[in-house]
Amino acid sequence: MASSVDGRTIDPKPNPGGSGHDWVKNQFVVEVANLCRFSEGRGVLGLIDEDGQGVAARGREVEDLLKKRDLPPISPREGRCLLLPTRNLETWLYWLTACRHGVSLVVDEVADYKKDGPPGGASRIRNEDCGPAGAALHALDHTQPPQRCPPMLVRALGHLREFLEALRR
Repeated sequence: MASSVDGRTIDPKPNPGGSGHDWVKNQFVVEVANLCRFSEGRGVLGLIDEDGQGVAARGREVEDLLKKRDLPPISPREGRCLLLPTRNLETWLYWLTACRHGVSLVVDEVADYKKDGPPGGASRIRNEDCGPAGAALHALDHTQPPQRCPPMLVRALGHLREFLEALRR
């Protein structure tokens, strides 16, 4: 389903199945290659779970793939943005869903909420919670995230701000 930011179309590329991690890494590289050919007003935004491997290690995996293809590195300011939640995306989804409902929730960024269940008695995240969580993310003041915002989400908000500024040029 396509969406838009500032009147620009977003063309999501959902994983057709298999290893989501490998698919996102490879698709990100394909899209960066496309961006190098058709860059005006375009960008590529990827999101990969850290899955206990370490944020730096996950970022290096993608950087290595880009380097092997002689492509430019990840740079939100240049329209090539990769978001890396510590452990997994569910951490952010639980926190954003709680914010949306006016509930204060502290999340542990290294806990595996996919396996261990929801934090602090929260209801399990469902697919239909993802869109509203994304809307809550969009509604946040990216320059001053709320208290208790997970640190990697604060970092991601900075990258998103830089990425969106790059697309507006």
